[in-house]
Amino acid sequence: MAKDKDFITENLSEEQKRTLMKILNMIIPPSEDGKMPGAADIGFLTYIHNENLLPWIHEGLISIAEESHKNYGQEFSALSGFEQAQLIEKLRRKFLQFFNRLTTQVIQCYYQHDDVLVAIGFEARPPFPKGYLLEEGDLTLLEPVYLRGKIYRDSKPNRKSFSSN
Repeated sequence: MAKDKDFITENLSEEQKRTLMKILNMIIPPSEDGKMPGAADIGFLTYIHNENLLPWIHEGLISIAEESHKNYGQEFSALSGFEQAQLIEKLRRKFLQFFNRLTTQVIQCYYQHDDVLVAIGFEARPPFPKGYLLEEGDLTLLEPVYLRGKIYRDSKPNRKSFSSN
């Protein structure tokens, strides 16, 4: 864990970390009753290191910091909530891929976190080996697929085509 923190410390400035934490809580804010954590409270910095996401997140944070200083003369985390939302809305079109990708990663990280799983009524554990019970479905719905027959190629290579010359 210390190694992860060192990696993040070396690659993200304090301003970038503060900016990321504000953006995370804009994506998934904590609940007002305190039962659900915000996205900034679930260890996203360790997650981005483990998933090797830091390079493109770092680039996006640099762009957000530059825009914040250019438009407001201060860092993103010091802006009011309204100014933060306004700046992100302005940048959303320009950096659409960054924000879409970040949102996807935040959601994936968030719903793997033990506190979130418990808060939404699941056990904080992997689904296997214990497994989850699934409702039995109506298997007759698959009949058209079965009747259609095989529509794929076998994955085994034809041995005759590999004969030596």
